[in-house]
This record gives sequence, structure tokens and C-alpha cells, in this order.
Amino acid sequence: MTSPNTGLRRTALVVLAVGAALGASACGSGQVSQTANQVAAVDGGRGSAGDLSVNDFQVLIPQDGGEARVGFAASYTGYGMEDPIGIESAEVDGMPVQLGDTRPMERGCSIVFDASPDAAPMPPAADVCLEHATAMLPGGEELHIGTSVPATVSFSNGERIELDAAVMAEPLEIGEYTRPAETAAPSEGH
Repeated sequence: MTSPNTGLRRTALVVLAVGAALGASACGSGQVSQTANQVAAVDGGRGSAGDLSVNDFQVLIPQDGGEARVGFAASYTGYGMEDPIGIESAEVDGMPVQLGDTRPMERGCSIVFDASPDAAPMPPAADVCLEHATAMLPGGEELHIGTSVPATVSFSNGERIELDAAVMAEPLEIGEYTRPAETAAPSEGH
């Protein structure tokens, strides 16, 4: 024979279990994830098409008013025995980019277009499938620093990657910039 309290205990346990499950599931409802809309911590735009990807696409505006430089990394991660794929062209905000000479990428290879002021093309490394090149953007100095503009990279296999290019100021060398006296804030004597 069972006690009348046994049925009450079972009911109480079921109600308690259902309440705990509902409470735990409601804990995150309506909340916005902190990382839901964040992008990778890179300076420029990124995009991909098939086995091709472009990362860190940026336009660097020089301090001296010279020609704008373009930097990005293009990679080919295909499988099997596909033909090498070359970069045919790139454009930023409708302006054609002058790409330095590069070889078509074999599977597993990358080309890095360096936007640093002292960048120079380098031959491919012997132990890593990586090539360095330079790219210039005539007229790019008219772009506004701190904005993103549309960019496209076209490949020899017909693929196109459309992305946003970050327009950035050339970084200052340490100790190279001195604030003019007329704009310096007065000392507060603290």
C-alpha cells in the first residue's frame, strides 16, 4: 500500500523539474549576444568565393600626399589537382588597382599585397607557398580616411569576390610627429 504523500511527492518533483527546466531555458531568452554582430579583429575587409578568399583588404593613404597603396591577402585552398588561379584585377570604389606582377596560385598558396610604405615585391619563399607583391590605387588619395568603400577582386577562373575595403591613414612612426605649438593645449598646472 502506498502512502497518500507519495503521490504528492511525485507531483511536487515533476512540477519542480518542469519549473527548473523552464527557468533555465528562459535565462537567455531576449538577450543579445555580445559577440553576435562582431567581426574578426582585422583592419580590412574580407570575403570568399569557392576555394578563394581575400582577407584584410585595405587602402592606405600616405601622409605625404603620395599615391594610395592597397594591401590584402589572397589565398587558394582548393583540393585535388586544380589548375593554378591568378588574380586578374582589383578595383576600389570603381577605380582600378595597379597590381604588381604575380604568378598564378597553386592549391594551398597565398599572395600578400603589402601596403606598407617600404614594401617591395619579393620572390616566392622556398619552403612556404607565399608570394609578396605591391599594389597602388591612383586617385585613391581622394577617399575619406575612416570609411569603408566597395572593392572587388577578380580571378582567372571567373570568380569575383566583392567586399568592403577599409580606408586608413598611414601609421605614424614613433617620435615622427610633433604637435604644433598653436594647437597644443595649455598646461593646467596639475
